[in-house]
Amino acid sequence: MRRLVAGLLTLPLLAGCGVRPTGVVYAGEPPVATASASSRSQVFFLLRGFPFPVGRAVSPWDAQQVFDELLRGPTSAERAKGLTTELTGIKQITVRDLGGRALFIETVPRMPKLLEPAYTQIYCTGLMLPERPSVKVALTDAAGYPSPDCSGAAGSPGGAAPMPSPTE
Repeated sequence: MRRLVAGLLTLPLLAGCGVRPTGVVYAGEPPVATASASSRSQVFFLLRGFPFPVGRAVSPWDAQQVFDELLRGPTSAERAKGLTTELTGIKQITVRDLGGRALFIETVPRMPKLLEPAYTQIYCTGLMLPERPSVKVALTDAAGYPSPDCSGAAGSPGGAAPMPSPTE
């Protein structure tokens, strides 16, 4: 009986035969995650009257900073390529988070009605912020404007409609 018990106890040990024990193998430092949140955002200027996305080196997670960049307007190089803005009479754009993934955007001075291209610039810039499918622009009379088509930007929710190139 002892032989049977001893045999049964050694059976699992024999199952590992052919595998030689090794020491610890040093394979270098452990990997370190280096991914970070994107530090680029998109603002919308106009090219021949159509909204055109332009990258800016500000965090898309800071909505106020993104709108400050929009209000600065196109750079001289961008203007040379034909990009314009209709936000010239606006001194400041303030952004409030309404929760539920929505933004409330106001202009200073408060504009009773923006020209449609200016409205489009603000609306599309807000829509491209991460996790912001809803944008409300404070206007007395915005009822006449349809939701702008901001789909020319890469990664936008509406797909990819062809957009004019600033070099065309």
